[in-house]
Formats: sequence, structure tokens, C-alpha cells
Amino acid sequence: MSILTFPETLRSKVSEDGFPHISFSMARKGVPEFTQIHLFVPVGIGSNDGMNYGSAELGLTGAAASAATQGKEFGVADMASSAIKSGKGVTSGIPFIGGLGTASELKSGLIVNPYTATTFEGVNVRSFEFAFKLVPTSAAESVTAHDIENAFRKYMYPKDIGAGSLEYPPTFRIKFMAGGRVNKYMPRIIDTYLTGMTASYNATGNSFHQNDGKLGAAPVEVDLTLSFQEVRAITRDDLYGAGLDYIEGYESAGHVVGDSPDSLNSNKETNVSNRGEG
Repeated sequence: MSILTFPETLRSKVSEDGFPHISFSMARKGVPEFTQIHLFVPVGIGSNDGMNYGSAELGLTGAAASAATQGKEFGVADMASSAIKSGKGVTSGIPFIGGLGTASELKSGLIVNPYTATTFEGVNVRSFEFAFKLVPTSAAESVTAHDIENAFRKYMYPKDIGAGSLEYPPTFRIKFMAGGRVNKYMPRIIDTYLTGMTASYNATGNSFHQNDGKLGAAPVEVDLTLSFQEVRAITRDDLYGAGLDYIEGYESAGHVVGDSPDSLNSNKETNVSNRGEG
């Protein structure tokens, strides 16, 4: 196994200067080709956190609850009074609805309070997108760029295990690093699936490195756009403890609800100055 780092100069920057970078690790079922990918942090990183809210009309229940908070009583007589004031009238204690009721409201200028409340409906599953430009300056870096591209592509796909069944793709664990430690100034991301990948070759000129006689002639630049989606909707506890800094460790970053967390090849942070060959 090896650590894939691009460009090669990133290794010394990380070990000597504690340079910020981004780390991708496979977090499901182990991957033989590599343990981690380390790249420069691309520009324009965004974290889109969103909630789903709706609304509900509480009607008589809301009216009764409102009255209760004010220490008042609310009964059928109160309901009938409200309906009469609005011009709807009541039948068996229930206000008229439809065109007749609307016409009455327009005439009277009054409506029965619907007691509309905002309802919390859930958490949006977050997604993240990264755009990398890989410009190899040597034959060795061309091979590394090729390996990184194909590692992402290979493991975004499921595996055919026969009998009409597909095995889930591996999950990726994404960490923003500063040297050998997690950079808590940057977003904390739980395990993700790679949901989309776009590779563009020689975007600024149609040039290639010399044919190496093995794989062929490598393009002088490769642009990778990667889209990741977290494996589930998160809660506050996946990000924060008692304070306002992100929590330590990634024990809560595992797979889906009801399943045990995925296990990495190693739970320790890896300094990319060590090539990790083995």
C-alpha cells in the first residue's frame, strides 16, 4: 500500500511547514491500492447546511392551546362566536368552508385564525464538491496523477458480486489537515460516497508528456471535479460536543443508521512526509 500525494512537493511542505491540505481515505472494506490521497486544498470550498421546515394549521387545537397559555377557557361557544364574527356561520360547531365561507370573509373582513405553526421536518443530507487541477511536472507525477484519477473513479462504482446483486461502493473519509493534525477551521465531514466525477484533459492546450512505452503519453494537465454526499443526515452531535469547536475523532462518522461504523485501515493521522510504502 502507499500514500498518493500530488504534487510531490506537498510532502515537504506538510512536514516542514504544517501546510494545509486535504486527505481522502477509504473507510469501507479496505482498499489494497492505497491508504490515503493527499492534495492541495482547492479554492472555493463550501459547506451547505440546510434544514427542512414546513407548516401546519392547528385550527381549534391551536386556539385551545393559545387560550390555555393565557389562562383562558376555550369551548364550542368560543368557536361559534369566532365563526359568526367572520360571517361564516357554524353547522354542528364546524365553520362553513369553501366558496360560501370565502365570500363571507371578504364581506366581513374577518377570518377564523388558522393558528399556523412552523414544523421541523428533517435535515438535508449534505454534499460537497471539490475541483482539482493536476499538472504533472515529471514522469513520476504523471503516474501519480493517473493513479489518483483512477482510484477515485474505480471506487465510486459498486462491485458486481453475482446473482444480480451489487455491493455498495466504499465510503470516503475526507479530512482537512494542517500538517499532521485535523484543521478544525475547515468543515468537518462525516463519511461520504463519491456520487459524481468529471475528468477533463488538457483544458488549456493539447499537449502530452513523452510516451513512456507502458501506459502511453500522459496529458500535461488533468482537471478533476468530485462530488461527495454524506452517508446520512447528521445531527448536532456529529459535529459538536459541549463547546463550539468540532469534536475529536471520527467514531460518529460511520455508515448508515443502524449499522456499525466503517473501519479505516488506521485510525491515526498519517504524516505525508512518510511515503508509507509497504
